[in-house]
Amino acid sequence: MEVGGVGIKAYFIQYRFIIPESVKHSSYTYQKLFRAIYGYTQAVYKSSGKVYHYYRPGVLSGYPFIRPGKNCVIVPQSAFQSLQNFFETGNNPTHKWRVKGDWKCTYFLNEKDVEEKAVISALEELISRRFVEKKDGPSSLFDEMKRAIEKKPEAGSKALLVKGASSIAELDWFVSVYSQSKQLSDFYKTFRDLKSQ
Repeated sequence: MEVGGVGIKAYFIQYRFIIPESVKHSSYTYQKLFRAIYGYTQAVYKSSGKVYHYYRPGVLSGYPFIRPGKNCVIVPQSAFQSLQNFFETGNNPTHKWRVKGDWKCTYFLNEKDVEEKAVISALEELISRRFVEKKDGPSSLFDEMKRAIEKKPEAGSKALLVKGASSIAELDWFVSVYSQSKQLSDFYKTFRDLKSQ
């Protein structure tokens, strides 16, 4: 994915976890740090043989992001505060740690212009990983929005869908590029239609 040139404003963040020598990089502790940033999908196996998949959100789950390499990420400027807070406190939605743990993080921040094509791809990926929890398991936010337009949902359900969609549609990155992508344009139209119902 090409980054650079004239484009959309972003932050490039390179980070490094400093963990005790006794903790191996392949250990679960190290893996938890990355899961806390990016989120992950957990598979739960039931005795009946059914497998349920649950998406566990991370610090950046509500934002589009680009990972150009190991231990670095490009995010909208609005996402930096959440990431910085995690680096300093360990607070994250994936793991409810009572204490941060015996690790530190150093990071380097730089402003970057990101090509629109890369931003569009990151936003399309963001939409694909946004889910709504339902009785029979998670369902795509976008799919639920489309269903809600066809059969008018209860006010509470509609409000949750609108809130979830607006957190994407109001991002600076989204506003800058949505008209250049069919998927993003369809998402925005569906959001507007649902909101005006």
